[in-house]
Amino acid sequence: MSDRLERLINLVIALREARVPMTAEEIREKVAGYGQTDPSAFRRMFERDKADLRDLGVPLVTAPVDRWRDVEGYRIRPEDYDLPPIALEPAELAALAVAAQVTGLDGGRALRKLEVDAPEGGRPGTLPALAVSVDAPHRDALLAAQLEGRRVRFPYRPPGRPSAVRTLDPAGLVHRAGRWYVVGTDVDRMARRAFRLDRIEGDVVDVGVAADRSHRLEGPVGVTDVVPGTGESLEARVAASPTVSWLVARRARGHGTPTDDGRTSYTVSARDADDLLSWFLPLGPEAELLGPPGIRAQVAAALDRLEAAHR
Repeated sequence: MSDRLERLINLVIALREARVPMTAEEIREKVAGYGQTDPSAFRRMFERDKADLRDLGVPLVTAPVDRWRDVEGYRIRPEDYDLPPIALEPAELAALAVAAQVTGLDGGRALRKLEVDAPEGGRPGTLPALAVSVDAPHRDALLAAQLEGRRVRFPYRPPGRPSAVRTLDPAGLVHRAGRWYVVGTDVDRMARRAFRLDRIEGDVVDVGVAADRSHRLEGPVGVTDVVPGTGESLEARVAASPTVSWLVARRARGHGTPTDDGRTSYTVSARDADDLLSWFLPLGPEAELLGPPGIRAQVAAALDRLEAAHR
């Protein structure tokens, strides 16, 4: 079986790379796995291999070898066989980057080869470096609890209220609007809840095996119903270069306005300053935040911190 599989792979590679159709005799002489001295044995094997490839969906075609000889050969045209280019939305690429980092797999090279899709009629480009950090507090402990089906307990400080101990059956970790959340079943309230990781105070303590499904809430643990979404409470003006203007336009409200220096100015919406910064900073030098002044000052401060850290 391994010899047969290797022979089929060799045949696909040879026919895929052939500039002109290969005759059966050329295949017998040049493709590893054939080479039978008995022409009848080769013909039977080759006919079986052709049928197997076609059953697998490989577009094996026959065509004249050239216009002067009445001889047919075999070929696999790259345009019929090769997969189309992979084009991902920025959010999809960010999800792959997070998955690669969380699992410890080195997917950097592969991710850099993926093109980022642009909106219809837009300008395709490459997404700048992703600013999605996996170094959130308590991430490892909560991820382990989720994977192992363990229940955890931790002190949590909601905004504007004192800290209180919460008990949770974790169901997933979510990155949204620049923040990490753990989503799951709040045991004391028997309700779906999300907790921001940077608001957990103290340690995350393992308190035993999570309740089985018969004691859990029915249905999947939601995300959009418990994690805050991006609203439109803040507006900012962004000037984008042609390289990333299509990306900024996806978030903009209305059409952009050309500027004198060849860029395009857009008005974008965000839930708050953190939401805006987490989206804007990865654009790097290809975009400039024009206003409002308070948010612009926060961007300048964030860039100063990044420069100091790299230095």
